[in-house]
Amino acid sequence: MRLAAFSSPWSPRQIQSKHEWWKGVALNVWQSEGTSWLPETESWAAMIFMLLSDPSSCRAAKTVSWFVTFVILVTTVSMLLESLPDFNPTPAACKPWPEITLESCRPRPGDAFDYIEAVCIGIFTIEYVLRILLVHTVSYRDIGLPAKVGPVTLTLKYAMQWLNLVDFLAIAPYYVSLSGLYQGSTGALRVLRLVRVFRLLKSPKLRDGVDMIISIVGESLPGILSVFSLTSIVCILFSSCLWIAEGTDYSVTYQPQLYPRGVYVRPTKHGYGEEPTPFTSISHCFWWFFVTATTVGYGDEFPTTALGRLTAVGTFYAGIVLVAIKLTIVGRALKQSFPQWNGQVSSVSNPR
Repeated sequence: MRLAAFSSPWSPRQIQSKHEWWKGVALNVWQSEGTSWLPETESWAAMIFMLLSDPSSCRAAKTVSWFVTFVILVTTVSMLLESLPDFNPTPAACKPWPEITLESCRPRPGDAFDYIEAVCIGIFTIEYVLRILLVHTVSYRDIGLPAKVGPVTLTLKYAMQWLNLVDFLAIAPYYVSLSGLYQGSTGALRVLRLVRVFRLLKSPKLRDGVDMIISIVGESLPGILSVFSLTSIVCILFSSCLWIAEGTDYSVTYQPQLYPRGVYVRPTKHGYGEEPTPFTSISHCFWWFFVTATTVGYGDEFPTTALGRLTAVGTFYAGIVLVAIKLTIVGRALKQSFPQWNGQVSSVSNPR
């Protein structure tokens, strides 16, 4: 029995039209708002580099950027939790005195933190090494260099960019601690993982905000330096007055068993006795001046004599004036730079 020939209900022109329609649908799925899923590059190596380094190059690169950001947040939260005493138990091998030792009784974080650190450092290492090895496959313009250079120079200049140095500092301490070359506390090395947070500045919004702050500081720096010179003179003046009022009365009769050769004393805060003065020199009074003039006022050191308290009142008013001048200088620079930054953020948030 012969099979009947299959006949399509559509004409060739209709089939071609349907094909073009489905092709357009696929293109719209693949490409949205002018951003394709994969970067348009000449080689797979360049494509991988763009995926890892430029979130604006394509949608897949943006996805990779969000994933790396998530890993950064995970390692940051892990580091914060690791510092809590509740997550640093004393080892079971710790024995009481007199057999107690520092190595056996030093509190240590749980093994889960080590696993999280190893996984996160592994991801960071793979991402960093791939970018360093593949950067020579892209144009010098893609990494922000002003002129064309050779592959080796291109790689070195890229590795020396400050965000890439941040990446290196985030992973290097982990391998130093594994090698055993560092004999001190590993806590100082582990905390360097937090520098990876600065990678978030690759976001255009955050980067523009940092650029605005740097611009404000640069514009305000001459005025701030002038005010700081005036502040230094005022600091020496008030610190000298405080030292004369609080730190120049010497006594050889105050508690001779503790101070057999005498000590500088001042009245107690209630005025009914004497105590050793904390203001032992003019330079020592600098700390008190800046804490007081900036209205922080820790209260760790304070005057007790009448002249010392009058000096403190003068320091209050001088500090208010000096701080107000600095804020005025910075505020004027902010008023000039903020509209431009706000316009840049609006253009990034609402692209045409």
